[in-house]
Amino acid sequence: MLRRILGIVAAAAMVFGAVAVTSIPASATGQYCDPITLQCYTVIDQPPSDPPNNPDPETGFTPGAPVCAYTNSQSQSIPVPCTTGANYWSNSRQCYVSVAKDQNPAPPGGSPEGAWYLCALINDPTPGLPPPLREPIGFTFWSNTPPPGINTLTPQQAAARLVKTFQLRGVDIGFAPDPNIVGSKSYVGVPIWMWVNNPQPLTYGPYSQTATLGGVTITATAKVTSILWNMGDGQTVACGSAGTPFKVEYGATASPTCGYRYTKTSKSQPGGKYTVTATSQWSVEWNGGGANGVIPLTATSNSTVQIGELQSVNVTPGK
Repeated sequence: MLRRILGIVAAAAMVFGAVAVTSIPASATGQYCDPITLQCYTVIDQPPSDPPNNPDPETGFTPGAPVCAYTNSQSQSIPVPCTTGANYWSNSRQCYVSVAKDQNPAPPGGSPEGAWYLCALINDPTPGLPPPLREPIGFTFWSNTPPPGINTLTPQQAAARLVKTFQLRGVDIGFAPDPNIVGSKSYVGVPIWMWVNNPQPLTYGPYSQTATLGGVTITATAKVTSILWNMGDGQTVACGSAGTPFKVEYGATASPTCGYRYTKTSKSQPGGKYTVTATSQWSVEWNGGGANGVIPLTATSNSTVQIGELQSVNVTPGK
């Protein structure tokens, strides 16, 4: 870390390198000249600011400030290079900002797309002398979006951006009784079957993509690990597989993998039917840039089912 900051500081030292100028008076506009050493520096009248940190919707990055300046102890704004490699000068923080090598866990409330950044300070000049560099110092800070000028990403950020492009959706629900058949319904106590109908890469997985974002190449693969079925009557069923498609020859038997039995009719529900919601639990595993991780996602789809009640009729024998 110290070696990295020293490199940044060395670049800044080149900017602040003093040039002996004897023909420019100390009062000249845009110049600061030391009366003893006769060394002069360009001075900006108005301290520049950073642009608003509003990422470009296409690139996801915010351009850096067009003018960069260091404010010394005499409140003078001295121009500095806006970039030194992967580092970008922040007028508001008065330091060179770069992606921190070590990415610790996010602070409370930190976005998964955020990261830790290194703020390498250049040292304030001693009054009356050219801007010398004392022992370099720096600190890290968290930002949910890349600071202005930064166009590199951590592996975690690159993975999050890649996964955001995935068009994952809820499963196509297979259900018995079939809600697509007019009049199809079941009854209290009769087994209900649930399954994933026609599973596809974007509805059940696996779905994989590789992309290079912010200088990092990431591969991410998504797949459904389980489905939570909300049956509409206050009960839920967790199924760890795609379920078993129902066939007529199975009759009124229970599903061997994913099923349910209602204990009351749906006549009190809107439209006389229960609304069934299938929530897919997606797991997106990614690797790249020397790191790896898992991003959990969910997607939902809905269906309905009508549940009636079988009536028994008492019949007197022989009549």
